[in-house]
Amino acid sequence: MHWISEENYDTVMKNEVEPFVAARKSVGFDVRVKGEPIYYEHFRADHPKGVIVISHGFTESVQKFTESIYYMLQMGYDVWGLDHRGHGFSFRENDNPFVVHADRFRNYVLDLRHLTRRLVRPEAGKLPVYLYCHSMGGCIGAWIIEKYPALFDRAVLSSPMLGLSFGRIPVPVMYAGAAIKSMRGKRAEPLSPVTEFEAENFEKSCDSSEARYHYYYQKRLENPKLQTRSPSIGWGMEAVKACSRVTSGFWTSRIRIPVLLCQAGNDTVVKNASQNRFVSKVRGCEFYYVPNMKHELYMTDSDILRQYWERVFAFLEEK
Repeated sequence: MHWISEENYDTVMKNEVEPFVAARKSVGFDVRVKGEPIYYEHFRADHPKGVIVISHGFTESVQKFTESIYYMLQMGYDVWGLDHRGHGFSFRENDNPFVVHADRFRNYVLDLRHLTRRLVRPEAGKLPVYLYCHSMGGCIGAWIIEKYPALFDRAVLSSPMLGLSFGRIPVPVMYAGAAIKSMRGKRAEPLSPVTEFEAENFEKSCDSSEARYHYYYQKRLENPKLQTRSPSIGWGMEAVKACSRVTSGFWTSRIRIPVLLCQAGNDTVVKNASQNRFVSKVRGCEFYYVPNMKHELYMTDSDILRQYWERVFAFLEEK
């Protein structure tokens, strides 16, 4: 297994990791309804022992998971990843290129189910199919393993969005304000005004590895498709309702597959307390706590990152 360190990170990624991953990559668009194209990427391992489907987080794209896919391929897993609607190279439900809008959160779930049933499962044959989710993708993942318990064999929820944090603004207050704006026909407008891709910095990011942060940030600067950065009013309302749904006792009781929930100790984006309640409700849910790290556990310092992936892969290979 070749692990990537922060030393000469950009050089190693561009000269070794990217060519390795690109040589095993194919891309396409999957259409579920109304001719709405959902972009996906498929990576073939040399001798696959299983399949991993990636469900990314808010404002992200499968493009952000190149290093993660590199490790998955080395471990012998075929990998599929889609850009959720409103993200990356998939279609948008609004006109502002910097704002993510979702008319209904359940459409994320239906898109992922469609891709998995129509493409992933037939290609996988008898191989096990696993779900790897981050943040918003974790809320989508929780919903899909509750609603369709036979679709995946195991699921990893990494820093899942099971409860949102809006800083000092209580969720009910945010939701009430958004609902008023929504009734005025502003559902697709941003929660806060945004008309450009503003400069960001590592200190305010969700990453604990500066090298990894700058690598992907440069890709965002170079490609307008990767510059989404703010939620719409409708997305905020739908996300709040989705978090409430997937953590309810009725739905958590329907989970039948093994689940690993990975929690970041210094997470300020989602609520760890909501994750803890989810773990307590899901029978046999395994819990992996990473202290002192920020939200994006797959973008942490190299030593921590290696331990994180070793834990994830150990879970996937449990009998």
